[in-house]
Amino acid sequence: MESTTDAAVERVRSIPLAAMFTALGVLLPQVFHWFGLGSTFLPMFLPVLSAAMLLPRGLACTVAILTPLASFLLTGMPPLSPPILPLMLPELAVSAFVASTIRVRYGKNVVLALAAALLVGRALLFVMVHAATGLAGVQHPLFGPAIVLSGAPGVILMFVVIPPAIALITSRFPRLDAARLR
Repeated sequence: MESTTDAAVERVRSIPLAAMFTALGVLLPQVFHWFGLGSTFLPMFLPVLSAAMLLPRGLACTVAILTPLASFLLTGMPPLSPPILPLMLPELAVSAFVASTIRVRYGKNVVLALAAALLVGRALLFVMVHAATGLAGVQHPLFGPAIVLSGAPGVILMFVVIPPAIALITSRFPRLDAARLR
C-alpha cells in the first residue's frame, strides 16, 4: 500500500506534466489557426482533456483554466469579443474535472471519461449560450444548438486522437498511469 507521502510526491511530480500540457494548449491552437481550422476542431481541448486523463482533478482543472488564459494573454485567442474566452473557461474546467474524476479517480477507460466530459461540457456550453443570448436579447431557437454542433468535427477528432495518445503515453511511461494517483 502506498503511503500518503508517496502519493503527495507523485502529485508534485505531475506539475511539470501539467505545465507541458498547458504549453501544448497554447501552441497547438496556433497551428490549427494557421490553417483556419481553430474553432471547428477545438484544438485547445486536445491537450487539456489529455491532461485530465493523466492528472488528478486539481491539476487537471488548473490546466483547463490556465491554458485559455495564457493563450489569451500571449496570442489574443480565444477572444473576449465575441465572448469565446468567458464561455470556454467554464466548459474546459468542467470537462477536465469530469474526465479526471472518471479516469484518474475511478479508473474507468479513456473513451468513457472522454464521452462523459464532452457531454457535460457541451451541455454546459449550451446552457451558457442560451443564458447569454437571452440576456443580450438575441433569441433564436437554433443559436445554442448551432454553437454546440459547430464543434462536432473537434469532438470526433478528440475520440480519434486522445484514446490512442493516452494508451501510447501510459505504455511508454507506466508511471503516468492514472492508477498511481488513486
